Amino acid sequence: APVRSGSRPLLTYTVIGVCVVMYLLQLVTGSAVTERLWYAPVHTSAWSFEPWRMLTSAVLHSPSSAMHIFFNMMALWLIGRVLEPALGAWRYGALLLLSAYGGSVAVLFLTPASIPTVGASGAVFGLFGALFILLRSSGAQTGGILVLIGINVAVSLLVPQISWQGHFGGLLIGTLCA
Repeated sequence: APVRSGSRPLLTYTVIGVCVVMYLLQLVTGSAVTERLWYAPVHTSAWSFEPWRMLTSAVLHSPSSAMHIFFNMMALWLIGRVLEPALGAWRYGALLLLSAYGGSVAVLFLTPASIPTVGASGAVFGLFGALFILLRSSGAQTGGILVLIGINVAVSLLVPQISWQGHFGGLLIGTLCA
């Protein structure tokens, strides 16, 4: 898709801002905000039906790791500044939401019921998948994005306490959406 002239990635900047504000709230309130908004499969069960957590968890990050929010927001900033002007804010927003939701759906089916997850990684992985498809369809080089995806998949599988399930679900949905 052609880049729209004069368009700025305002949605990307807004999502980054929301994530940073939520991270600061998490730090200030201890575990209160985190525990109220994280997602675990049990939150979409008959015992505790709170499906909005499938999306609210995407704006939270691990308060014990500044690197978690740093890497997610850096990736969102880099990829979002390319994709949002190319897709337009509405399609880009839909891609972000669906990828975040796809990450949570994968967590629902592939993670033990009581294990909570947080992070924008599902949405970010969805952007990676969409960028790959858009580059491929335009005939552009895809080696760089494939290396980025490969490194992130390896980190997802090798580093403990990272939700490879959320990453996989986001990547799958972002790729399919594109």
